[in-house]
Amino acid sequence: MSSLIVVEVSLVHSDDDTGQSFSWIEKRVQDLLSGVTRRYDSLTQKTPKITRLYDDLIKRGESFLKKDPITWKTPDSARKAMESLFRKAERFKIVLVQILLEEHEIKLMEETYLNEIQRYLSGLSDEHLMSVENQQYVAFSQKVMRISDVESLSDRILQYKTLIPELALLYHTSRQKRPLIHNRINELKKELASLELKQVSMQDLEIIHSFTKEISKIFGHGDVNLQETQLIEIDARISAFSHQISGFEHTDMGDLKKSDIETSLNKVLITKEASKDLLVLEADFFHGRIRFLDYDNTEDDDYEPVDKDLPSERLALQRDNLQLEYGLLKEKIPEKTVIRQELDEMIQSLSVDPDAGALLDAAMILFHDPFPELRELAVIRRQYDTYFLQKKRKSLSDDEWERVIMALNNHLQVMGYRVHLKKMNHLRDAFRKASIEIGTPLPHYSVMISVNPLDELVFRMVRVVDGLDMNEFDPDRIQENDVTSSKAWSDDFDSLTNELKDENIVLIERLRKNPEEVPIHQVTRFDLLTDDYIS
Repeated sequence: MSSLIVVEVSLVHSDDDTGQSFSWIEKRVQDLLSGVTRRYDSLTQKTPKITRLYDDLIKRGESFLKKDPITWKTPDSARKAMESLFRKAERFKIVLVQILLEEHEIKLMEETYLNEIQRYLSGLSDEHLMSVENQQYVAFSQKVMRISDVESLSDRILQYKTLIPELALLYHTSRQKRPLIHNRINELKKELASLELKQVSMQDLEIIHSFTKEISKIFGHGDVNLQETQLIEIDARISAFSHQISGFEHTDMGDLKKSDIETSLNKVLITKEASKDLLVLEADFFHGRIRFLDYDNTEDDDYEPVDKDLPSERLALQRDNLQLEYGLLKEKIPEKTVIRQELDEMIQSLSVDPDAGALLDAAMILFHDPFPELRELAVIRRQYDTYFLQKKRKSLSDDEWERVIMALNNHLQVMGYRVHLKKMNHLRDAFRKASIEIGTPLPHYSVMISVNPLDELVFRMVRVVDGLDMNEFDPDRIQENDVTSSKAWSDDFDSLTNELKDENIVLIERLRKNPEEVPIHQVTRFDLLTDDYIS
């Protein structure tokens, strides 16, 4: 019984001992150059180095495709030339990934600085520390807009970074002023209350009440700096009024004396907080990027999250260490990325090959290695190229495939199978693009024939239903028919193999499965017609 059969086709007397080996190399090189060109064209900033590597690679690739007699003399010489070309391609890809990675990371850094600036501006406004109409606020907003127009990305980042400490200082100063203003207002209210207890005239009492109202209105302004300005002015008038009531002469020292709020500010603490903000921002950025880029988890345990409560000196040290590790990790990423991309392509190709074995295992191990190296990749790729060159060397040319398929068609028709080959210019390509239906002598069963990527013939039995006969859906009847049909097809296939040997066509069996291992798939006639139309 057979529901799935896979065979390799070989000719006993082949006039072409090179088969498809060179065309396979040619396709690999064409795919490589196509991918390189697509990636190069997508770059927004093309450095002289990447342009030089690209031009050299394209020149070598195009020369390679001209099939120079020395290069293409033997599969071995072709493999060596291809290996040299792929080494050039690796250098190009690594530099390309470095450029793309650096572009991405520097944009993230710019976004981080800009978000921090917006956080300060929003904080000043949302916390009612400064009005958006305040001249200082407007000046900072305009400065941010001017920086955004700077063409050089590195210059923009530097200017954003310089602006952050200035904004941080303004923000923390404004926050520290707020409770001081509240305290001073409460003190002035107490002074005014004590003046009321003195023997004052009705006119003076009205002045005291007007001062109290003015003080209460100060809180109505959503701008700490404006509150401070008004408070200083009211404070001076209250002081002059108090001296007048007490009979003492008042001397205005406003130009010489600093306000009580200004003298009460802890400027050392404000400066520390402002400087720590930038340290924490950068340390958090580097730590976050390390965690993101370290997809192998080789660095994660070495660095703890940033502690914002650390002294500035220790924060600066942690920031510097994280920045150093971030830079080292960025240097590793491009090579690891290129290696894994190439390995992934190999693994996808090898996974469909039943003979890949140790080569597939080696590629998988290196793919999951935290520190894959180009040396190891070169060894695996050399084995990969040799393996497929040998395999493709045995494959058949298009003319030979047409001979095989026509012989297969003729013998199946003699055996009672219904073969309907469309008018095709290239039979081999037709069998690769879609499965061709071969009707069996038994009703409701067909064999779908196709050519897989390894140039192997695949025979797959299917059950075709049209829904007109209820017995088509009887499980017991279906199982019985599956067994009968698969056994008949298995016997016919053995006969077919022997018949083809007489024409020097050898079907080397690679795989044979019965219905218990690979169930016979049920399809409708509409499915087959649709597949045929689409293909």
